[in-house]
Amino acid sequence: MPPRFKPIRSLTAALFLAACAVSGFAQPQPPAAQPASTIESRLKTELLALGFADGQLPVLKPAFGNYVDAVKVGNMLYLSSAAPQRPDGQFVKGRVPDQVGVADAMVAAKLACVRQIARLKLVLGDLNQVQRIVYVRGKVYSQPDFTDQTKVTDACSALYVSVFGDAGRHARTTEGIVAGPFGVAVEMETFVELKPTATLVSAAPEEKK
Repeated sequence: MPPRFKPIRSLTAALFLAACAVSGFAQPQPPAAQPASTIESRLKTELLALGFADGQLPVLKPAFGNYVDAVKVGNMLYLSSAAPQRPDGQFVKGRVPDQVGVADAMVAAKLACVRQIARLKLVLGDLNQVQRIVYVRGKVYSQPDFTDQTKVTDACSALYVSVFGDAGRHARTTEGIVAGPFGVAVEMETFVELKPTATLVSAAPEEKK
C-alpha cells in the first residue's frame, strides 16, 4: 500500500475502536445487580416492625386441645385459628375496644397472622411452597355495640399481602364475638393453597419436656 494511505487507515481504525468503546461492545459490562425481594426478606421486615428480635418467627406453643395446627387435604392446607402471640410469648387478651383499643387490636390481628405464618414455616419448611392465601376468617372479641371489626381483621390481610404479594390476596369473613377462648382479643383462621410439589415436614410443634 502506498505510504500516503497509512494515516487514513490508522484514523479509521481509531474511530472504529472509539465507537466500540462508547457502545460497550469492546468492553462488555455485567448487568447491575437487582435488589433481592423474597418472601423471607419481606417477612423479616414485618417481624422487626412488630418487635420480634432479629426478625425471627415466634416459637409456637403446642395446641391447647384435641386438635392439630394444620391439616393437608389435596393441595389445600387448613390452619386452625390462631390467637395473637406477642414476641414475649404471651397472648393479647381483652375485649375490643373498651379493654383493647382498635389500634392495639389491629396489631393483635397481625400477631395472630404471624403465628399462622410460623405454622406454615413449621409444617412446610419453606414458605415458597405457598401457592396462595385463599381464605381468612377473623373473630374479634367485641363490645356489643362495636361494629368496626373489619378494620381489625384488615390489618391481618395487609400483612399477608405484604409478605406474599399478590399471592396473599384472599377472600375473608369477619365476625364479632361475645367471648373468646382464654379471653384473647382476636383469632384468625387461614386456608392456604399449596404448590403441587409441596409436602409436609412436620405436623405440629412438640411439647417441651
